[in-house]
Amino acid sequence: MTPRPVRAVVFDMDGTLIDSEAVYRGALLHALQALGLAASEAFLHGLGGLAGSAVQAHIRAHFGEDFPFEAFRSHYVVRRDALAAAGIPLKPGAAEALRFVAGLHLPLALATSSQRESALAHLGRLEVLAHFAALVTREDVEYLKPFPDLFLVAAARLGVPAADCLAVEDSRTGVAAALAAGMMTVMVPDLAPPTDDMRARCVAVHASLFELPTLFAGCGKERTGACPTGVVR
Repeated sequence: MTPRPVRAVVFDMDGTLIDSEAVYRGALLHALQALGLAASEAFLHGLGGLAGSAVQAHIRAHFGEDFPFEAFRSHYVVRRDALAAAGIPLKPGAAEALRFVAGLHLPLALATSSQRESALAHLGRLEVLAHFAALVTREDVEYLKPFPDLFLVAAARLGVPAADCLAVEDSRTGVAAALAAGMMTVMVPDLAPPTDDMRARCVAVHASLFELPTLFAGCGKERTGACPTGVVR
């Protein structure tokens, strides 16, 4: 297959750049337990990357339309805030991956289903916000992942065709969104492994962000503009 040049890189945040998914999952399991409920691995994997009304839809589809959301949310928020009190760290290799891509003079964007206030707070506290030329959050689109809107808006704000962007995601939902946007996609699984279809369609599945530079063979910090890579369709 013919290598494609990467002209921009679009990162997801939760579970990809920051180690937040374990916090959210822990809070969710605690809230369910407080209601006398339990969750299967399949149910939890399906939640990865979802936000807003999609989370409610997933929960209702599993537990029924009479699920007590107000009580659930009360338990969830208290536990989430307690778990996050010490600060949510960057994922292993995240700082290095961001510095590497920035060193290639490739524009960077964030495409996250989180709220803008949350994204600014996390990335600002972790001192990586300055890497991003564009920040696209749930307030910027009508449809969240697995729809491609976040990634398409990110590409548009960078002024780069989506097909020339490399997306970096951790969840099945996020990967589906990036692929639907037509982006070359790298999956760095967090809590859920890739499906066979995703392994076939992603340009790579990495164990951590430390592996991301392997896609950019022959590129160095002296380069400017688009960098030819070993990424393939």
